[in-house]
Amino acid sequence: MDEMFRRDVSRRGFLKRATAMGFGAASLPLLATYASARAQDAAALTPAPVGEMPAGARALEFNAWEFQPDSIRGFLNEWSEGSGIPVNLSLIPNVGYGPAIQTKLQGGATLDLYYNFCYNSGKFVDLGIARDLADLPGVNDMLADMFEPARARHQLPDGRVVSVPYFSAAHVLHYNEKHLADNGIAVPQTLQDQYDAAKKLKDAGVASPYVAYWIKEFCEEYLMVYLLAEGITPFDDAGNPVFADDPKSVGVMEWWLAMFADKLTTETMLTDDPIKLAQLMGSGDASFYVLHHYFLKIIRDLTDAPQKDNVTIAYRMPGEKGDTLQMGEVIQMGTQTGDMTDAAWDLMKFYGWKDNSGELKTFKAWAAAAALACPYPAFFADPDVAASYGDYYDMAALSDVFATKSSVVGARALPWYQPFQVKVGERIHALLLGQASPADTVKGLADDVVAVQSGGI
Repeated sequence: MDEMFRRDVSRRGFLKRATAMGFGAASLPLLATYASARAQDAAALTPAPVGEMPAGARALEFNAWEFQPDSIRGFLNEWSEGSGIPVNLSLIPNVGYGPAIQTKLQGGATLDLYYNFCYNSGKFVDLGIARDLADLPGVNDMLADMFEPARARHQLPDGRVVSVPYFSAAHVLHYNEKHLADNGIAVPQTLQDQYDAAKKLKDAGVASPYVAYWIKEFCEEYLMVYLLAEGITPFDDAGNPVFADDPKSVGVMEWWLAMFADKLTTETMLTDDPIKLAQLMGSGDASFYVLHHYFLKIIRDLTDAPQKDNVTIAYRMPGEKGDTLQMGEVIQMGTQTGDMTDAAWDLMKFYGWKDNSGELKTFKAWAAAAALACPYPAFFADPDVAASYGDYYDMAALSDVFATKSSVVGARALPWYQPFQVKVGERIHALLLGQASPADTVKGLADDVVAVQSGGI
C-alpha cells in the first residue's frame, strides 16, 4: 500500500473525530475538507472571466488538495485579473492525494502547477513529472528571501530547485504553565529534564504527562525532532546516515522507550490522534505536547477545556542543543508547460512567494485560517500575521525557531526518502513495544537508509 495513502487514511479518521468535536476546517491544516471535488461549490472550481487572453496564451491548470478551495480560487482569480490568463482549478481529495497526483501526471495530464508533499518533490523531478526551476528568472532571489535553513527543502544538493513553499511549520514543545508552577518544575532543557518532569507530574496525578503523535506514519518526523534536539546530524550532504555514528542516538532511543514503557504517555499513544491529544492538554490530563506550532491555536480554540489558557510554547526543544524539525509542503511545476512556462512561473511566484506589490498574500491568508507559517522572515514581522496568530504566540521567538533553531533536514526532499519514512514507523513501534533494543533500532534505521538508496526496499 502506498505510504501517502496509508498516511491519509489515518488523517481521515482524525478528521472524523475532529468534526465530531466541533472543529472547523480552518483549524485542521492539511487534514481538512475530505469531501470529494464533486461536492465542492462549483464557484471554487470555475475561473472568473478575465477578458481577452494575450495572443498565443491558454488557460493554466492548477491542482490542489481540498483545504479552503474558495481561498485558492480567490488567489488564482486575483492573479488572472493582472495577467489576463485564466486558471482552471482541479481538486483531489486529501485521502490518497500522493498516488493520485502521480498517476494523473504519469498518465499524461497537463498540470502546470500542483500542490505536493515535500518527500515526493525530488522523486517527481527524477520521474520527469515535475520541472527543475533552477533556470527560471528570480529563483535565486526567492531562495535568498528565505530563512537559510529552509532552502534545502526546495533546492537539492546538486543545485536543482524542485519546488516553492506552500506552507511551513515547526515542531515545538507545548506545555501547561500552571502544572509546572504548581509542582515546582522548570521548563525542561534536556531529555532527562523532560523525563523527570513527566515522572513528577505523573506522581502528582496528571494522567498522561507527555503526549505526541507517535503513530507509525509520523514517527519519522519525531525521529528528526529528537535527533536534532540532541545536536545529532541525521544525514551528511551525501545522504549517509551519520546519526548511526553518534553514540547519542542510542541515548535518544533509550529515552523514547523509557517515556512509553514507564507510562508517562497515554497507553494508546501509538494510535492516538492529535485532536484527542489536544483535548488532553485542554482538560489538564496532559502537561506536555510535541507537535507543529499551529496546535497551540487548536488547543486555545477548544471548548470545555478548563486548562487551555494555561498552555503555551517553549521555543526550545528539550535536548543538548535544543533544535527542532521545520517541515512543510510545496508547490511544483509540471513539465508540459512549454510556451506557458513564463506565465506558470509568474503564478508560482505569486502563490509561493509574493505578489507584484511585494505582499506575502497567500501566506497571510493561511495564517488567518490556521496559524500556518512560511519560510520568509518578513512574514513573522507583519502585524496582520501577529493579529491572526493571537497574543499567546511570541512571534519574535517563533521567527527565531525558523531562523536558527530548526532544520528542514534536506535529505527529506531526496528521491529515495519516502520508503525510509515508512521503515522508521515500523522500527520505532517495534522499539516501543519491546521488540527491538535501542542499539538495534539505530543500526536497523541506518541499514534501511542504505537499502532504500540502493533500491533494496
